[in-house]
Amino acid sequence: MAMRDLRPAPARASSPLRSGLIQSVFSLLSPAGRAGRLSLLLFHKIPRHADPLTPGEPTLAGFERLLDFLAANTNVMPLAEATAALQCGSLPSRPVVLTFDDGYEEWVQNIAPALLQRRLPATFFVTTGQLTDRDGLWHERITAAVRALPDSQVALPFGFGGFVQLDSLDKRSRLVRELQERLKYAPVRERLEAIALLEAQACRPLAPAGRFDTGAVRELHSLGFEIGAHTVHHPILNECTLAEAREEIGRCKEELESIIGGRVDSFAYPNGRPGTDFGSEHVDLVRACGYRSAVTTSTGTATRSTDPFQLPRFSPWGQSDAAVTVQLARNMLGKARTLTTAGPAPSSGTEVRCLLMASTFPPVHGGSAVVYENLCEQMPAGSIRVLTASDSYITGKEIEDWREHDRAVSYPVDRIALLRPRLEAAPANLAVSLYRLVCKDVPLYLRALARAARLIREHRINVICIGELVSGTMLGIALRKMFGCKLIVYVHGEEITTVGSGRMYGNRRKKYLHAADKVVAVSSFTCDALTGQMDLPPDRITLIPNGVDTVRFTPGEPDAALIARHGLTGKKIILTVGRLVERKGIDMTVEAMRLIAARRDDIHYLVVGDGELRPRLEQKIAEYGLETHVTLVGKVDDDALLRYLRSSDLFVMPNRTMPDGDTEGFGLVFREANACHKPVIGGRAGGAVEAVHDGKSGLLVDGYQPAEIAAAIERILSDPQLAHSLADYGLRLAHDNNTAAVARQFLRTCERLLAPERR
Repeated sequence: MAMRDLRPAPARASSPLRSGLIQSVFSLLSPAGRAGRLSLLLFHKIPRHADPLTPGEPTLAGFERLLDFLAANTNVMPLAEATAALQCGSLPSRPVVLTFDDGYEEWVQNIAPALLQRRLPATFFVTTGQLTDRDGLWHERITAAVRALPDSQVALPFGFGGFVQLDSLDKRSRLVRELQERLKYAPVRERLEAIALLEAQACRPLAPAGRFDTGAVRELHSLGFEIGAHTVHHPILNECTLAEAREEIGRCKEELESIIGGRVDSFAYPNGRPGTDFGSEHVDLVRACGYRSAVTTSTGTATRSTDPFQLPRFSPWGQSDAAVTVQLARNMLGKARTLTTAGPAPSSGTEVRCLLMASTFPPVHGGSAVVYENLCEQMPAGSIRVLTASDSYITGKEIEDWREHDRAVSYPVDRIALLRPRLEAAPANLAVSLYRLVCKDVPLYLRALARAARLIREHRINVICIGELVSGTMLGIALRKMFGCKLIVYVHGEEITTVGSGRMYGNRRKKYLHAADKVVAVSSFTCDALTGQMDLPPDRITLIPNGVDTVRFTPGEPDAALIARHGLTGKKIILTVGRLVERKGIDMTVEAMRLIAARRDDIHYLVVGDGELRPRLEQKIAEYGLETHVTLVGKVDDDALLRYLRSSDLFVMPNRTMPDGDTEGFGLVFREANACHKPVIGGRAGGAVEAVHDGKSGLLVDGYQPAEIAAAIERILSDPQLAHSLADYGLRLAHDNNTAAVARQFLRTCERLLAPERR
């Protein structure tokens, strides 16, 4: 098909003197020839009228004024022609390229006619997933969903519990903006789940944006506009594996070339910030996929020395010719930021050098200890090391087998006696409190600070991750001030919801959190606690749900020796694994067993773990005569734990929120049981409501109601088809949320924090 003549038409009338002055300024800053500087301008959706929920979007009238200004004062060129001339040193003076990202109905309705009227060329970078998916672009779906939400009683994902009332346009507009910013960096699956949660609560018909489909792409191409690629699903490439990124980059090109029947030579990185949103490895992938150029969102202009696969772009939206002139001139003076794609890379492929500081670390048992160990095992070599304790802050005794543990792991572990003060009874008076502070706490923290400082200097640490908010963040803040490291605080939930103690740091949690560069939350429940109770802005939080080690936790046959040892042949085995503390709901499960034992004799309850609740549990078991139905196993090693999980028929932990706010932040053990192909029962409290998908991977119950717990146990054990269905879904859930995914998200979080400093 013949291409339209897109050479610039005469611009609308303007002052010759003013236009001449503007052209002179631009010619001085962006001369013709080898010293030329190419300005690439970026636009997205251009609606005819403003949307009150997205007031920052430009409208067609303002866009047309800008086009008139550009036609009168610059040389607007096609992208392919401009990049070729840039490399050859033959650019005209004042060169400008117009580009548009994503894919909107308004491109055909509003933008193309405005460009054609002025005979201006442009490149449209298309996200292809929306072309066949009727749901449309993810950020447009957020706008439509928020518009349709009720004014109150809305369940919001990812820490937006602070939006209790949506009774004004301003509140809805702010929610749209913050949801789009937060979900931008979420994995595609989690992003879509969050949007589906919003859409399911709509109290009025959803009004999705107009369709942008294959016909629209063909029409733009037939009008003479260049079509570029913008991935299939618009993920942040730094959040993808290399295989996923290759698929997004290469498949988008193939799909577009099939639609237009021609070559697609240009690519736009989603979100587009070098280092933050994409890395040098993605630049190499774009080149390898056969593109000839690619554009970013780094400001500045492109020169002959600019990598054609990292061309900068910016968006001018001044309200007057003078404002646009200043914006363009300032951009012409700016230096674009690019990534180095040649030369040796670090052996780990990342510049992150993180020091994780946590007292609760293996061989100590506990949910957070497992999370940190899994994280360290999955991080690239050289990207993380650990500073932890050799003594227990609870007992004051040396931790058993810590030397053997540290020799066996693949990452470096450094230890000092204690990282935090020992747990002691509340001080009798102020004098005792001051004595502990001056004579015990301060010297201990100074020793920990000195050891951490030495590690930072010796190993060029650039990220500090604190694994204990209350007792460790003070050290992190001091180290951040001393060395300029980025500070991350890893939060599990109970340390936010539980009423804090005083003693120097217990009531300063909010201050600690606000001092961090980023707070990692393990669940949406934790996100809500951070925003609702600690007033932490959502953009300071990164949600990284706990992942299960699916290499270690796998389905397997029941262990015959274990079953024989406990005398459980022919029995249905219910299992709990965890510390014996009230919030786990083990006492309520014992109560439930009393109800079940009165009806059937083929069920046995095994409890693996130890803790302060053991004497009370032993008393209950004896009081109810349940010695033949309940066994407190105590602590077991890792190999034995796997045998217990594989030998069980059902995992139960009906956790509950305690009066002081203590609750389960996530409940990784549910996912570990799922990974062994077991159905689970959890409490309808804390983060367990996210770890257990009610009715899919298990059942949720009220952890204060033994009768409800008993009913759920009997329902699953009496329905093999239900048990198998729950186990199948749980196994898939565990594999979709494994430790490799957690480490990848954490690594990307660190890299984004360091991105402004990378060169």
